[in-house]
Amino acid sequence: METDGGGASGGRDRSLPARAQMMRAVCGVTGDGDPVLCAAHELAALHERREQLAPGDTREIDGERARLVCEIDRWVVIRSPRPALTAPMHTESIGAVIDRMAHFAALTYRALTCGAESELRAAQQRLHELACGYGDLIAEVATGTRRLPDGDPENDGAQPSRDHPHTE
Repeated sequence: METDGGGASGGRDRSLPARAQMMRAVCGVTGDGDPVLCAAHELAALHERREQLAPGDTREIDGERARLVCEIDRWVVIRSPRPALTAPMHTESIGAVIDRMAHFAALTYRALTCGAESELRAAQQRLHELACGYGDLIAEVATGTRRLPDGDPENDGAQPSRDHPHTE
């Protein structure tokens, strides 16, 4: 179950980062060496860089984002209990939710620096909604009452590296 503070219930290695921790990660604060929080922080940095590029120059960044989303999703499978077979399927993976949170954090920052007040309010609202959805989703995943797409617990057994590579 999620906590609002810095920790989560249960073993630290086995739980997913709480909503407050994830918000800090996508808003620029790294996460105590936790690989999911480090990947979220990197996603935010990639989205900030992406916002500065012209629309066709984003292939390298988008490839790195896809890699980080997959890495997050592998960690989620490792850290989560097997869901009930009758549990409803969520529409997207936790990695995809975190990527969207990172995107709206970058949009919030850009609107803040540009003085675009209406865009700032819209991005902040969307980020808040995604953060609430993330909190609900990780609570459901932790109790096995929600399944995730491509989150087959009987995957090939490959674990993500414990030493999270940083972007160059």
